Amino acid sequence: MAKKTKKPRHPIGELLEPKRALIRPESVALPRPPAGRPGPKATGLTQNDMDILLKRSRKTYNRLECGKLRLPPDDYLVDVGRLLNLTADEYTMLWLLARGHRPTHPLHPPVGLVGPELWQAACDGQRHMMYVTDLAWTLLAHNSAFADMFIHGIAPANTARWMLLTEEGRTTLMDWETTWAPSLSAQLQAALAENPDSEVLQKIDADTRADPVAGPIYTSVTAPSIAPDGVVRRLRHPLYGPGAAKMVAANPYASPGARMIIVIFEPEEAAEDRRQGISASSSSR
Repeated sequence: MAKKTKKPRHPIGELLEPKRALIRPESVALPRPPAGRPGPKATGLTQNDMDILLKRSRKTYNRLECGKLRLPPDDYLVDVGRLLNLTADEYTMLWLLARGHRPTHPLHPPVGLVGPELWQAACDGQRHMMYVTDLAWTLLAHNSAFADMFIHGIAPANTARWMLLTEEGRTTLMDWETTWAPSLSAQLQAALAENPDSEVLQKIDADTRADPVAGPIYTSVTAPSIAPDGVVRRLRHPLYGPGAAKMVAANPYASPGARMIIVIFEPEEAAEDRRQGISASSSSR
């Protein structure tokens, strides 16, 4: 009789089964199985153990590993990731396999910036303005080019608060009422909706609503805005005068909610000189 070929596991099972095997039942307050228990001996958590620990009906976890659990709830994937001590990459892969997109909820509450000294070195090595903030716009790293954007050469502790609630911000950020303030207001509201427990975001939200200048703009925002990536806005630099600020934005993978922003600034005089140079070059041909 031909030997039966073992059916390949679903990719979710391939990902999660080895992680289960690493966790001893007693380490998660499950009783140690009797030494004489019939059947194969589990070296780690069984699928039934997972259902017990995650407080789900029997076979729920089995269906997840078999790829038969259609669109598992967000909180379930978070709980699975935390129970099995998944890495950030493993957690992202779980979401991609189970939901078809990257995580919409962090594996762990944001704890700041991973590798802050490396991000500071990256900022220091960038000739354009560069800075990194956490989910509440608290400044975590920046270079001297970014500090030069402020009147006294000192970057603010929180960039959102500076942009929305200071007179310097409203003057430096040209067209503040029509471009900068509405966009940042929408971004702040989106961040608060995603992180409702952030006391820093709550305070900025309350202070902005109460502000006689920013409040009406903040409460009347209609267009959503998540990130300023690729946006070009006018900025009055204290050293170089008015010009165009071209922004490049990204999220550090290992630091949920953090933002990395590069501001490429071109003074209006430099832009005009460049245009005239191009025009003169064209006419001489």
